Amino acid sequence: MTEPHNNPSFWKHLLSVAGLGVAILIGFVLGLQFGDRGREKPEPPVAPVFGGLIDSLPPADSLAVADTVSVAPEKPESPKKTGPSKTEIAQGVEYLATHNRWNRDEMEQIPALQGLWDAVNVYSLDEIRAYNETLGSTPLTTIVEGLEKKPKQGYYAAKYDHVITLSTYVKRLR
Repeated sequence: MTEPHNNPSFWKHLLSVAGLGVAILIGFVLGLQFGDRGREKPEPPVAPVFGGLIDSLPPADSLAVADTVSVAPEKPESPKKTGPSKTEIAQGVEYLATHNRWNRDEMEQIPALQGLWDAVNVYSLDEIRAYNETLGSTPLTTIVEGLEKKPKQGYYAAKYDHVITLSTYVKRLR
């Protein structure tokens, strides 16, 4: 029997396997680099332009027929919520500190974390910094510091992936 190092077939197979491994590695790196370039960033909700003024007007037909238009008295505005309560902030901080895998659906259920997953997914430094000012969370501080040193663009998670693995995310920032 011939020894493996003298067998030309052995070297052909070894070279083929090495080439296949290099091709797979190149494909993986290119997928990471260019995989989500075509995906659009989420648009923020649009505020009503006229503050509900148009909704309070009577139908156009009644304006043409009526001699006078009566305007309904303005309702006093209800006090606007300034931000999450202390309990909601505590829930948010606890979630961020105890979960390495941040699930978008779970985070949206916690009022203090609503919208944070999307901000982290698109590397939005200003939004993440604003959440961190409210929450004072160690993981968010780490993310802010990483993005300040090495800003990123694009998306962390794939289009249908709703999980951000914190440890992997932080490694990408280094």
